[in-house]
Amino acid sequence: MTKFILWWPTLLARLEMNFLSRTIWFAVSLVKQVISKSVGLSCRGFKIMSHRLYCRVAVVALVVLAQVGRADRIIAVPVPTKPVTQAMQAGVIVLGKVAEIEKDTVWVAPYRGAGKEQNVAYKIAVLKIEDPLVGARGLTQLRVGFLADSPAHVDPALPRTAVGVRRGNMAGSVALTAEMDGLFMLVPHQTGDFYVIVINGDPLLKKDLNYAKDSEAVKKIAAAIDDPVTALKSKNKDDRAMAAQTLLIRHQTRPLSAKVTDEDISPEENKLILQVIAELPWTPEGSDNSKPSRSGLWKYLHTEELGFVPPVFNSKNQAEFNKQWEEATKTFLSENAGKIKIKKLVAGK
Repeated sequence: MTKFILWWPTLLARLEMNFLSRTIWFAVSLVKQVISKSVGLSCRGFKIMSHRLYCRVAVVALVVLAQVGRADRIIAVPVPTKPVTQAMQAGVIVLGKVAEIEKDTVWVAPYRGAGKEQNVAYKIAVLKIEDPLVGARGLTQLRVGFLADSPAHVDPALPRTAVGVRRGNMAGSVALTAEMDGLFMLVPHQTGDFYVIVINGDPLLKKDLNYAKDSEAVKKIAAAIDDPVTALKSKNKDDRAMAAQTLLIRHQTRPLSAKVTDEDISPEENKLILQVIAELPWTPEGSDNSKPSRSGLWKYLHTEELGFVPPVFNSKNQAEFNKQWEEATKTFLSENAGKIKIKKLVAGK
C-alpha cells in the first residue's frame, strides 16, 4: 500500500489529469519533499514512517493547495454544488416525475467494448416530462436507468450525522422510485437504450431542503445552454459568469462518441465569453471557490498556444503572486482577444 502511495503521482502524470488529480499529485510531491528535508528520509526509507503522520501532513498540504493551486498552473478552480456540476455536464435536463418502475431488470455492458461477462443489472424508471429544459423538446417521457443494487435517495442537504453514511454500489447511483418529482440531469448510457443521471448521482427533488436555491441555479444553466448569447449578455454579473463557466465546460467535455473533432464556436459567443472572463477577478471573490473566477476558466482558453508566458513565482507573498497573474492575464486578453478562438468538442461523423 505504501508503494502505491509513493508511486501513484507518476501514474497520474501519464494521464489526462483533471485539476483535482493535478492538485493531489502536487500535494503528495510536496509532502515527500518536506518530510525528506525535515526528517532526512528518502522515498525508499519513507516506508518506516507512520501512516498517521503521513496522512496528517497530506491533509494539511491539500487544504493549502485547495486555496493556492499549482504555482505554474491555475491558482483556483470553481467547485460548484453538485446539482450545478451535474447540469453543466448533462445532455438532457428535464423537470418531471417518475411514473413507474419497469418490472424487468435490464442487463447491459457498463461501457463500450466490455464483454458479456461484465454486464451489470439496471432497473428502469419511466420519467414523465413536465418541462423539457434541455435536450428533450418534443418528448413526453424518458427511460432512466439506475443500478439494480442502488441505495435509496438521501437529501444531500441533511447532515451526515442525521442520515449516516450511504452504502451501496460503488458507482454512486441512487434508486429511483415512483412519484419522485423534480429536476433530472441526464446523459445517455454508453450501451443501453436509456439515460442515466449525470455522474451517477441524485435527482434534485422538490422535497429536498435546498431545492428552491439549487433549482434556480440549474434553470439558469439550462437557459445558458439553450441560448448562450442571451445568457452572456445578462445584466447580472454573476449570471454572466456562470453562463461562461457552463459553456466552457460543456464545449470541452468529450462527447460519448468513438470519433471526436473540434470546431469553432460562433464569433459572437466567443467575444462575449472573453469579455466575461476579462471582467472576472483572478481569484474567486471572498475566497469562495464555488464562484467563477478568471483563474478557474483560464485553462479553457489554451493561451499557451498563443505564446502566453505564466508569471514566475518569485515572491513569498501569495497575494502578490495572484496580483501578477491578475495583471498578466488582463494584459494578454486585452492584446490578444481577437486571436483567441474557443473551440468545442463534437461527435465526429
